[in-house]
Order: sequence, then structure tokens, then C-alpha cells
Amino acid sequence: MNTIKMLNPETNEVSNVPAVQTTDYLVTGWIIAEDNDKPAELYHEEDVDANDAIDRDFAAAVFEDEKEEVPAHTKENIVQALLDNNILNAAVAHLGDLQTADELAAGVTSHNNGAGFSAAYARTGRRLWQWVTGKDAKSMEERWDKKCLSHTRANAAFQRQVRNYDFNTAVELARYVCSFHWRQLSHILEPDFAGMDLPKVDEKKRNNFVPSKWLDITGAKVLTIKGNGTQILWDSRKIWLPSSQFKNANGKMSIPMWLAQKNDMI
Repeated sequence: MNTIKMLNPETNEVSNVPAVQTTDYLVTGWIIAEDNDKPAELYHEEDVDANDAIDRDFAAAVFEDEKEEVPAHTKENIVQALLDNNILNAAVAHLGDLQTADELAAGVTSHNNGAGFSAAYARTGRRLWQWVTGKDAKSMEERWDKKCLSHTRANAAFQRQVRNYDFNTAVELARYVCSFHWRQLSHILEPDFAGMDLPKVDEKKRNNFVPSKWLDITGAKVLTIKGNGTQILWDSRKIWLPSSQFKNANGKMSIPMWLAQKNDMI
């Protein structure tokens, strides 16, 4: 059996200890005698360097004091959040969505449920809601493009409401309405709430104009010009045509192809 010579430093007692019991003796204060054939360090287990593992665990840990706190649900904090136009868009959409279908359709607040726009802002709120959602309040279908309340056409669209409330912009009007309903907007204070990023200008429409094809009617006889019409004799038929649709350049007459087709001239 493999043994290790060990020394009790307090009593100077020396004993040959089985190798498997070395740790037990070391714990009680014994030491490995210096005259062993092998160095003492060979009988100790190798220390494990856990620094890397500790560093990884520490980096991945989430401490309570590091979590982003949600601001208190106060009117002041809601008003501050509404300074972000994307959040303002979302707040208007949220309040309108809380209205019942019949309230939206009629532009009134008839249910005393504490949800959505109050009666004092029912029509104004509905118009703001339609602007940001693009929905028709009566059919609930998306009929128009969704638009930001800072859209280039917003101030003109809400000109009457802005003027009546003595504001300068549609954004100021919307903030005023949403601030009145601040109790229903606690969700906009969440740190990860992003709001609705909506277009601020109209998308440029592609020009799909296709030039009209023209039919040469040189040889037709002009019979009468009266008011905005011109009567011609074409293939033994008398035909009235809009004078504005005639081209007469150097004696060459022509009309749009669609007009010729309409009058069975081709």
C-alpha cells in the first residue's frame, strides 16, 4: 500500500499515512515530512483556476439595481413622454381603439366606461385617430395612408380645431387631448415602448401618364364650329367632336385615338 510519511508539528509525531487519507490528516494540521522520496507538492491536488468562469458569470448576471425602472405613472411623466411624436401617434391610436364601434361611427362618447376619448373630445379625438390609423371610423376599413401628426398636411387638416383651441400645430392639439386622458396611457412609460413611426410627408406618386395616340383625319370636311364643338363630315357621316381635342398644324388635322374609337371612326 502506498503510504506518505507525515508529521504532527505540535507533537513531532511521525506516521506513515495511507495516501488516500493524506487530505484528512492535512485538514487536522499534519504536514508531509520532508524526508519523503517524492516532493510534498505531488501529494496535493492541483488548484483549479476558476477566475475565467467567475468573470463570465459576473458579466451575465443581472442585478436588481441595474434594471431600468419604469417612471411613475403621473401626468407630468406622461406629458414628458408625449413630447416624442412617435409616442404621441401611438397614444392617439390607443385612445381611439378604446372607443366602442358605435362611438367611433357617431363621433360621440355615449358609454360611461372610462375608456377612450371623453365626451368633450369625442369628435376631435376621432379625427386625430383617423389621421394616424388611416381608418374610416364608420366602416373600420383602412381607406387612407397612415400619417404622423407632424405631417406636412396635418396643420391644414386640423386648422379649425387648432384655431379653436388656440394652438399653432396639430401636434400641440394632439398632446393636449392625450394629456387630458393621461390615466389611460401608463403603457407609454415602459422603457421599451417605441410608439408609431409614421410618414411625415406624402409619398411621391409615380407619373403614369401615357401620351395619347392621335389619328390623322386630314381630308375631313369641317361643317360647323359652334360653342365648344366642331362638326365634321367623315366618311359620309356628320360627327360632332370637342373643339379642344383637335390638332390642326399646317393643314394637317388629327384627333386622339380614343375619341376616334368612341365615334366609330376607325
